[in-house]
Amino acid sequence: MNDLKNAESAADSLAKGDLALKKFLLEECQMEYYHVGIPTDQEMDWDAYIPELKLHLMEYENDPFGIEWMKFEEGAPLPEIILKRPHVAFKITNFEKAIEHFPLLVPVSHPRPGMTTCFIEHKGIGVEFVSK
Repeated sequence: MNDLKNAESAADSLAKGDLALKKFLLEECQMEYYHVGIPTDQEMDWDAYIPELKLHLMEYENDPFGIEWMKFEEGAPLPEIILKRPHVAFKITNFEKAIEHFPLLVPVSHPRPGMTTCFIEHKGIGVEFVSK
């Protein structure tokens, strides 16, 4: 299985040897791979625009490879690591309790109704936690 899709490997890496945290992420938070996000400067048939993030978005469900394509406008209020580098996203339950274990790169937000997200950093890329 591809390590990117392997939630157990991801949880192990994020837990940094803390077996209780790894178990918490996998069992209580039901951590599972969600998508990969790639910033682009290309024009596409965008599915959504999120004005507060200055972000044009193509939903991963609408891409044949499961990629969330993102085009940020000048002045987008996110760290360079999110604006310029790909990220991986994991769907989790117990969102509020899970994020207590990590320093946040991007604070908790609600980009769409019924969705909560935040980003942490892992080895120079963003890791997004999503709750739907």
